[in-house]
Amino acid sequence: MKSPKSKGMKFERKLAKLFSAIPGWTGRRQPGSGIYDHFPHDLQITDPLDRPWIVEAKKWQHGWRTGDKAKGTANMLVIERDFGEPCIYMSLADFAVLVAPLAEVEK
Repeated sequence: MKSPKSKGMKFERKLAKLFSAIPGWTGRRQPGSGIYDHFPHDLQITDPLDRPWIVEAKKWQHGWRTGDKAKGTANMLVIERDFGEPCIYMSLADFAVLVAPLAEVEK
């Protein structure tokens, strides 16, 4: 059985590669993957406009059941906590389709 730490690191590497495969985007794991104050989360991705985005990665055996159930067959789920910022839950494949036109604008 793999340790949660090695399972998480493998998932972070996979996400970095997946984001880097989107035209115009790059992805990399943060040094220490969340243990340093200057790098509090798992990944940094950069979009075609060279803007950095910080990503927290979680790998669960059965996924996020509540999110998966609420999203159903929709492409994305938008969630807003009381007094919070709306957040989007969607598959990375749908995200890639959504942002691919940005790479075309940059060419």
